[in-house]
Amino acid sequence: MSELAFKQISSQIDMLSYDERIKLLGKIVQTLQSPAKTPKKESSDFDAAFGLWKERNISVEEIRNKAWGRS
Repeated sequence: MSELAFKQISSQIDMLSYDERIKLLGKIVQTLQSPAKTPKKESSDFDAAFGLWKERNISVEEIRNKAWGRS
């Protein structure tokens, strides 16, 4: 949080009455104690990749040779 934003919030809190500050503090504590709601990520279709190399004759050595430019 930027210092300017903090000062603005701080000045607004200073204008609250004691009861309003206690209520605000209670809401802050409740918010911090509740688990964060994160949006569910779309699951990738991991299983779809399993058949990608089916019936293709390729070896680890061949991949390494092509990757490193060694023939």
